[in-house]
Amino acid sequence: MAHADGVREKVADAVPAFDKLKARADITLLRERLETSEKLVQALRPFDIILLMRERTSFTGNEYSQLPNLRFISQTGRTTVHLDLPSATRHGIAVTGTSTDSGATTKELTIGLILSLMRKIPQVDRRMRSESWPAIPGWTLEGKTVGVFGFGRIGKEVARIMKTLNTRVLGYSRTLTPERAAEVGAECVSMERLIRESDIITIHINSNAQTRGIIGEKEFAMMKRGAFLVNTARGPIVSEPAMISALESGQLGGVGLDVFDVEPLPMDHPLRRFDNAVLLSHRGYATVEVLSERYEQALTNILDFLDGRPVKLLNPEVLPKLKSFTTFRVTAGASK
Repeated sequence: MAHADGVREKVADAVPAFDKLKARADITLLRERLETSEKLVQALRPFDIILLMRERTSFTGNEYSQLPNLRFISQTGRTTVHLDLPSATRHGIAVTGTSTDSGATTKELTIGLILSLMRKIPQVDRRMRSESWPAIPGWTLEGKTVGVFGFGRIGKEVARIMKTLNTRVLGYSRTLTPERAAEVGAECVSMERLIRESDIITIHINSNAQTRGIIGEKEFAMMKRGAFLVNTARGPIVSEPAMISALESGQLGGVGLDVFDVEPLPMDHPLRRFDNAVLLSHRGYATVEVLSERYEQALTNILDFLDGRPVKLLNPEVLPKLKSFTTFRVTAGASK
């Protein structure tokens, strides 16, 4: 599967349910990204069950039709944008997910990115390897204005923490009210005002057709010169070409990014050349605790499916189409 995070990090095969499943089935761990549909189909054709890590690899009717053995997809998380569920149902393939985490890990990573940008922690750390005592000043966070773009479970918590650090916090979402913002000491403002007045903008909205590229050339031009942008939501929310142009011109003072349009980020991607870009490999959710919990649940879902126990399916209408089988080949990988 694509970019097997949990496998490469030695988490997927370290949870108790892995050994239980290993005693029941032939398991293959896929450690390399399957970059094309052809490679994906070729690698997965023998398998009855696939374990996916979230949404990096797409499955459509084209792939399902070429995987005649596939009967069950167990994935971590509940996102299904990469899975054509109606087509899976037509092909008799059951799909299940795991419970959603609290968002605490993404909240923590967001705070880390903000502090890293303000105090230039990565730059100082890198130069400590080649210099005796790098003299690189950062900026004080206290007293700055932080714009929280998206005020759901993660955005609201980020706003709360930013307020405890004595910053002015602006909040925006389509449904945010002054009362909800005030619960954590934030001000409810318009999107334009948030963009114009913030020293740091942190993104926490959902990615969909309406929000794709919502931060683009016009929005970057409205920002304070030298403002910082942090994105731990999804890459397509921000126009990458416009962001790169803003970095090149100095309109953006720096970016902290955990998400990108294309993941993994290509090695020749222009973002890699900016010293003031803190780049992470979609680590928002990826702690040992969260990965272990998700893989344990995903593997337990497979065991329950094999034993005919109730499994909470993402496409329950597939139930009349399910076929019974007695020998199993399972692959565990990731498509975050």
